[in-house]
Amino acid sequence: MGMEKKAGLFEDVYSFILEQIFQQKLSYGQKIQEEAISQALGISRTPIREALRKLESDGLVEILPKQSAKIVTLTEKDVKQLGAVKLQLDFLTAQMAIFHGSNADFKRLEQINEELAHALRENDSYHVLKKDMAFQRAYTQISGNPILSSLQAQLQLKTALYQSVKWKELPHMMNDSLYHHQAIIESLYARDVDRILRCIIPYISTSYGIDANVYSMMVVDFSVGRTPLPYGAERMYAAPSGKKMSNF
Repeated sequence: MGMEKKAGLFEDVYSFILEQIFQQKLSYGQKIQEEAISQALGISRTPIREALRKLESDGLVEILPKQSAKIVTLTEKDVKQLGAVKLQLDFLTAQMAIFHGSNADFKRLEQINEELAHALRENDSYHVLKKDMAFQRAYTQISGNPILSSLQAQLQLKTALYQSVKWKELPHMMNDSLYHHQAIIESLYARDVDRILRCIIPYISTSYGIDANVYSMMVVDFSVGRTPLPYGAERMYAAPSGKKMSNF
């Protein structure tokens, strides 16, 4: 069997397990049955174990002794920590998307959000979570920063796992995500960083159970506007020859 075929099998297993999560067939703490996957896909155990190692590196799977594996359980503390990091990355994503993005880019986000709305009307959990991830991926790619895109993609996988588990308990959650996306899109068209922050901070603090008063201080002071640079920092970061530096 050639290397391309082996790589394809690995990717098939990886996608299959993600689909099981998105369809709420695999949840916190559930063991992944390698034999069942082997029979369902008609493949050996080798690509299954390769896929499990990738899922472990993504933070979705825990590999146990004797080669068994299970879906991780995200504790309340895990979710809060995830939200704290996501808040900071979303702040950076918003700034860079406004700076680099075109109206055509923002139109693409509208199209994905419409597809998400359709999946919600159909109560199709698999495509709801896929479209939510597609929105986040397209939004972050507008930044033009592949490192930021990679970090956000890893966070989004954990977010999708959390969403798939909490959906039954909080059926309105993905509707909230839809409206949050729309608020982001409108702020992007307006090229308004402060407006987009006012969308991001309350949404993430509520969704992830973090203290908005603590974390919002890191990105914006709503009472007086953007926190100024410390005294003397303007000289430290000044462009040579008196040229004005870009914000990015």
